[in-house]
Amino acid sequence: MDSADPTCPICAKGEPLDVVGELAATWITAQVEAALPGYVCVVSKRHVVEPFELPAPELIAFWQEAMLVARTVNELYRPTKMNYEIHGNTIAHLHLHLYPRFANDPYVGGPIDARLAPFSRSPEQLGAIRRALNRITTDASGSRG
Repeated sequence: MDSADPTCPICAKGEPLDVVGELAATWITAQVEAALPGYVCVVSKRHVVEPFELPAPELIAFWQEAMLVARTVNELYRPTKMNYEIHGNTIAHLHLHLYPRFANDPYVGGPIDARLAPFSRSPEQLGAIRRALNRITTDASGSRG
């Protein structure tokens, strides 16, 4: 994608931190410390702030890939509900937070506060996310071929 912004920390590095998967239009990230066990973030490869700024084919690809990742996280963690959040006021580069919610998670009855980051994920847990995402990456690239 050709729209890098040199003032953006994602663009300046060439990709976001903690990438665990990559699709045609997005990177998927997962840090060791997370607000919830299955949390991942879907990051646009094109630098835009708002989804509507993406050219139509990339807009479609962003949402299709985000939903593919959400489905994969859902299958891996079996949450009660998946929450989707787009902010961009801290890092002004399009990214979608995927929070699998559970009946007994620490945020029941209130908003998720990612600054609390109560879960520390093991290499094995991050590996399971990476393997699940690698399966969809392989499936997606095979279907394009």
